[in-house]
Amino acid sequence: MMPDPSMSAWEPEIRPRQTVWQRLDHGARRLLPSIFIALIIVFFSAPLNIPGAAELLPAIVIATVFFWSFWRPTGMSGVAVFLLGLFMDLVGFTPLGVSAFILLLVHGVAFYSRFGLMRLNFLLVWGVFALVAAGACLLQWGLACLFRLAVLDIAPALFEALLTIGVYPPLSALFSWVLNKLDEKEDP
Repeated sequence: MMPDPSMSAWEPEIRPRQTVWQRLDHGARRLLPSIFIALIIVFFSAPLNIPGAAELLPAIVIATVFFWSFWRPTGMSGVAVFLLGLFMDLVGFTPLGVSAFILLLVHGVAFYSRFGLMRLNFLLVWGVFALVAAGACLLQWGLACLFRLAVLDIAPALFEALLTIGVYPPLSALFSWVLNKLDEKEDP
């Protein structure tokens, strides 16, 4: 018996075309983390007299980049991280490229360590994030010292590192909930 030539094993599975609304929805879900970071940068950079805004901004951005680069790298691409870092530098009047460089390092560590760390529990992932956050804050302090050609007080960098480490668990819980909702929406 001859096989049916219309059912060739060489042809890939045929999928129905997505509508415009489905493509827009998919794109919006992929851009959600970047939009969140952009809104956080604008909100904390606005002259609203929010106490601790200067310290909270990098903490929230670093935690967000780490989480989404680790759990859903399609939602936090390297290009998006670079552009958000440049935007953060422009809005914060810091030397252009410093935040982009630090955020790209955080993104790279989270992205390349995700396969080994995904099987671990939250406390171990938080410990890895603590090391990454401390390194990022100390690198930022070191670059600030280099740009000013003077050794600056390290206390603000240590405070920022502790704040970044402390901000991760509530943001991780929020983002995990959002990730579950997005995954529920993707399943038919």
